[in-house]
Amino acid sequence: MKKKHSTSEFTSERNTVLLNHFRKALVADSQRAVARAFKEAAGTPAPRFWVSEARAAHIIGRMLAGDDPTRKMFEEKRAMYREIFARFMRLRAERPEATIYELVFEVVNQPAPSSYISWQRAKSVIYAEYRRRRKSHAGERSGI
Repeated sequence: MKKKHSTSEFTSERNTVLLNHFRKALVADSQRAVARAFKEAAGTPAPRFWVSEARAAHIIGRMLAGDDPTRKMFEEKRAMYREIFARFMRLRAERPEATIYELVFEVVNQPAPSSYISWQRAKSVIYAEYRRRRKSHAGERSGI
């Protein structure tokens, strides 16, 4: 489970992708409800799975051992790990000599069918990214 206040190297990329999808969703239909735009942004395909290779390898290793560490996870995260596991197993059948980490690294960096986060989480990420960018731009204008 992720530790509070921990960050990942791809957090900024994830936030930018979500923000861009959200903006596109709003522009596509200006009459659309904002909640629907958040849902669309969260459900739009992502350029990768938003999980570190190390964390995914740990979860996949436990799944290979017969444990189900996803049973207590939120629905979206559970679906993400199960998709990663299915892709991992297909790759493993093709390349049984590869290590778990090598295969997981390849899978996690493949395009994902969605961001695997709830629309409510997407909403908080998007608003936080807006605030961060506004604060950053305000600092640039004032010379800070």
